[in-house]
Amino acid sequence: MNLMETLGFSKRGAAKQTEPATANCAAEKGLVDFSDRYPRDEKETRIFNLIILDESGSMDSIRKQALTGVNEAIETIRQAQKENPDDNQMLSFVTFDQGPRNRPDVRLIVDNEKIGNVEDIRPEQYNPQGMTPLYDAMGKSVTALQKCVRDGDHVLVTVVTDGYENASHVYTEEMIRELVDGLSAKGWVFTYIGANQDSGQTAGAVGITSTMDFQASIEGSAMMWSKMHSSHREYYKKVRRAKMTGEYIDFNDDFFAQKQANNRVTPGRIEDLQEGQIFVFGSNEQGHHDGGAARLALNKFGAIYGKGRGLQGRSYAIPTMSGSLETIAREVEEFIMFADAHPEMTFLVTRIGCGIAGYRDEEIAPLFARAYSLPNVYLPAEFWKVLSYKYR
Repeated sequence: MNLMETLGFSKRGAAKQTEPATANCAAEKGLVDFSDRYPRDEKETRIFNLIILDESGSMDSIRKQALTGVNEAIETIRQAQKENPDDNQMLSFVTFDQGPRNRPDVRLIVDNEKIGNVEDIRPEQYNPQGMTPLYDAMGKSVTALQKCVRDGDHVLVTVVTDGYENASHVYTEEMIRELVDGLSAKGWVFTYIGANQDSGQTAGAVGITSTMDFQASIEGSAMMWSKMHSSHREYYKKVRRAKMTGEYIDFNDDFFAQKQANNRVTPGRIEDLQEGQIFVFGSNEQGHHDGGAARLALNKFGAIYGKGRGLQGRSYAIPTMSGSLETIAREVEEFIMFADAHPEMTFLVTRIGCGIAGYRDEEIAPLFARAYSLPNVYLPAEFWKVLSYKYR
């Protein structure tokens, strides 16, 4: 019997129907064994979220950001469930490294749990050290999840790593590619988010086409998690649309909205607006629209003198003169939530904060990362250059 058969796969990469391993057996073999303990109605479908997070030593420099980010990802799934109670969101979360012998290389933190029952990940549950058994983490966790998935379910697998494979003992690149190819053909969505590497090239070797690069820095990782939030929200919207309309949707197509970045660019000069378009400009708290884009909004697009924020006519004001990036970030977040709730409008964001307020594009652009995949938000080319980071 060859290795693929030992692991329970046919040549097509599909799992054989075998009895689940016991917890003790799984632990002895270093396997991941997800529970399938929640009965479901005959016609019930589920959305399975599998997050595979690198816990090797090189992640220690962004440990806090990784922990914050994964908890934000969990909150994104919670909100999707609240907005659509029939989504039936499930979460599995594993981490991986090759470190001390007293813990397995691949660790199950959240065991195929209903999202309403999932608590935030605690600091003691994430302690980066050791090397990077990436292929074993992917192979073991994806294989385990297969037994929980039925026809009609949706599966989103997210891999986040800042290093290359260097410590797997069971799975090879070829085996992972066979597994990914087989499950992608069944509609599973695989995404790969990699730091300090060409993610497209690295993930492409194992058959994953939806990729995103990020810098393994405090700022770079924060922007990455926000872009991930935006992309995941759009994925859940597409799942709901497909369920409601029966429309066929290729969920892998432009998952991280990289094609959209070429099209959703705010014109450098705006004289008129088309039906449904909203001019987004930077203002001050007092709403004194005396210069630049604010003056244009006042003269042509219905901005109200004395009103410093929010929708007014065919424009939207974001205060940028408070002297605090944190305050601007909160205002931008409020704008993004408004845009997300109004898909009938198209928002043309100008280079807010980069004129009289004195900020640089590199400071303001990351504040819009949560709108990265939002199809009705257009951004200046200078912002897209910052957001569409590619490893060089």
